[in-house]
Amino acid sequence: MRRLHILIALLISFGFQLRSQEATAVLMDKQIKIGEQTTIELELRSTADGKVVSFPSLMDTISGKIEIVKISEIDTSYDENDISIRILSQTITITSWDSGYHPIPPFTFKVGDEIFNSEAELLEVTSVDLQAEADIKDIKGIIEVPFSLWDWILVHKYYIGGIILLIALIIAGIFIYKKLQKEKVEEQVFVPKEEADVVAIRQLKQLEEASLWQNGKINEYHTSLSHIIREYLENRYQISALEKTTDEIDLLLKYHKETKESLHLKLIDQLQLSDLAKFAKQQPSSSENEAAMKFSYQFIEETKVIVEEDPQLIQKEQEDE
Repeated sequence: MRRLHILIALLISFGFQLRSQEATAVLMDKQIKIGEQTTIELELRSTADGKVVSFPSLMDTISGKIEIVKISEIDTSYDENDISIRILSQTITITSWDSGYHPIPPFTFKVGDEIFNSEAELLEVTSVDLQAEADIKDIKGIIEVPFSLWDWILVHKYYIGGIILLIALIIAGIFIYKKLQKEKVEEQVFVPKEEADVVAIRQLKQLEEASLWQNGKINEYHTSLSHIIREYLENRYQISALEKTTDEIDLLLKYHKETKESLHLKLIDQLQLSDLAKFAKQQPSSSENEAAMKFSYQFIEETKVIVEEDPQLIQKEQEDE
């Protein structure tokens, strides 16, 4: 009796192992039309014991008449009732262009040294009935797509861009043409610029008439005097004297050899005196204030630009008079 129980237990265990390790290949649609697609669902159930598993090695076709369109990746899951059972699945998308019955042979799987084969399947491929007198029809009807302005712009973007560019060029051309015409029509009047020495002498006379230092405004007097001299240097020598320090002006004047060195040195002394009056609040004496004004006149007179007139032009002007 005990041996019978053991035998029954072994048979049950063996049957359970057979159920736990199984390979299937299910053809989802047994019948398709020429060119249609269907799938074969491969599934291998085996114990998750670390053995190497091999799925069927497939190429482009199955049995010559069936083409493989796509093969998915192998997906892994586990049995809900028994976590030790691993389920590997794969989907094969197939089609056929020949009508008739096409067998699908068994697929071979390997789990370690064991081999499992699925059951064979049979695919029926039917042809499409054609009526000789019937009109040719599209596979699908025409689908009306709603109008989209953005899609229309994208389709015609090169034409639109070309039109915008042409309009921009026309506008630019009109603007340039009008500007050139305006320059031709308008008479340009050039006002001759006063000589640097003329402007400086006039400013010195105005400063002298203001009697600033005589009224105790020594700082304002030297600030104005320094500004007049610096502006004269800027107009006479084309140097940015108004923005330079006295030391920088000293360095720049060294490049102008036409200015006497004695005048150069005395000018720097006067600018330094004005700097002391402006920034150090020094109070120069009355004689120093008078000497500064007198030297300013002298410096401008001796460094001004002298234009030599053409003798022939002078003679012509005298004859015209």
